[in-house]
Amino acid sequence: MSGAVRRTALILVSGGLLVAWGGEWMARRHMERRYRAAIEAQQQLELQLGELQAERGRLSEALTTEQQHSAQLNAAIMEKDAVVKETLARLNQEERTVKDLHEKLAGVQRQFDLMQGELAATLQQQGAVPGPSASGGMVQLERVIVAQDSHADAASDVQGRILSVHPEWRFVVISLGWDLVKIGDVVSIYRNDQLLGKARVERVQEQVSAATLLPEWSDAHVQANDVVRTL
Repeated sequence: MSGAVRRTALILVSGGLLVAWGGEWMARRHMERRYRAAIEAQQQLELQLGELQAERGRLSEALTTEQQHSAQLNAAIMEKDAVVKETLARLNQEERTVKDLHEKLAGVQRQFDLMQGELAATLQQQGAVPGPSASGGMVQLERVIVAQDSHADAASDVQGRILSVHPEWRFVVISLGWDLVKIGDVVSIYRNDQLLGKARVERVQEQVSAATLLPEWSDAHVQANDVVRTL
């Protein structure tokens, strides 16, 4: 082979090698750029991931705080609800109490009105008082002289007797006026020196008074003319 041919072949081979090396170099540079771009993209993603994780942590902490606050609010609401229920129950009880007291007061007033009429009627039946006066309709009571009973004990020197009994109202009319008893006094009721019961004076006039049997003596079988002694 002549020298010219060898040079030509060498040139062609060298050119091919240069072309191949250049293509490989270009490919390598392209791969390096892609690698760096991928690295940068990975770093960006890692940065975004860190920010997202930090945001998630803040949101989780805020959620925990809100849950705790919500639990506290729920507890406070339940406590207030309990207080409201208790207050309503107490209010209902007070309303029932007021209603009961109102009814009892009305009953007591009716009892007192009945006492007033019974006092007047009893004294009129005994001839102790005239009828209602024309001027004001009020009963004028004459003074009743109460004799001492021979069976009176040493602790009591005031004695009278029962004029009338009203078991439906648990009260009696007795022959002791305001010069001998006052409202709130407790008197004892006897028959043949046997204690039958006790009563509290509720209404007093000049000659007579009305007394209500004490609860523990509400079933006492008292009757007119039983002896009454002050305590």
